[in-house]
Formats: sequence, structure tokens, C-alpha cells
Amino acid sequence: MLNLTRQERVVIQFLVLFFVIGLGIRFYRDWVTAKDAVEFPEISKEATEFRNEAVQVDSVYWTKEPAARQDKKVRINLNAAALEDLLKLPKIGKVSAQRIIDYRNEHGHFTSVDELLNVKGIGKKTLEIIKGEVTVE
Repeated sequence: MLNLTRQERVVIQFLVLFFVIGLGIRFYRDWVTAKDAVEFPEISKEATEFRNEAVQVDSVYWTKEPAARQDKKVRINLNAAALEDLLKLPKIGKVSAQRIIDYRNEHGHFTSVDELLNVKGIGKKTLEIIKGEVTVE
């Protein structure tokens, strides 16, 4: 039939053996999980409803923009904004917000949004992110 050397036959037997062992392990796992799986329809239904409600709540709180700002784009005036207003901006934390206020107090009103680049800690990337959400009036 096939003229295989002894070493080639050993390799083929080895591969077949481990293939069979792998199939056995897979079938055993499937059998054990199927045997242990107990269905509780009322709990499954309740869990599904709870998950759906949680997804709805999460979608309100974890969107990129707060729901109030999705409907109407309220821009924050850099020349009149308080610390709390500036904290609503993405990528602006307490320290950056205070630096914006300090810069405004030292140098007077902002003349353009691009002037934010002069504030320590605000670079081009941050400016691009918040540019559409701030204004200078």
C-alpha cells in the first residue's frame, strides 16, 4: 500500500491519537455542560428584561454627549464660564478648567477659541475636541 517509514507511521499515529483525544475532551465538555445546565424560564425572562432595562439606562448615561446637549448644542462662552461649566467639556478636568479661568483673569477676555492654546495643558488635540463646544462672545 503506502510505503511509509517507521518514523512516518509513528508521527501519523501520534497525530491521529491526539486528534481522537481532542474530540473526546470536546464531547466530554459538551456532555458535562449539557447535563449541568438547568433551565429556569421565569428567571431567564426576568434576567433578560433586567438586562434590556440596564442597556437603556446605560445608553443615557454613557453616550459621548449628555442627553441635554444632544438636542441643542449649547456652547460654553469662555469669557463668562464658571469652573462648573468648563468641567462639562470633554478632556477638561478641574486643573485645566482652573487654568482657563486663571488665564482669563490674567490676560483679559479671550478674543478667539484658538487662544486656548496659550493655556498650559491644552494642546492642539484637546482644542480640536472642544472647539465645537466653546465660543467667545
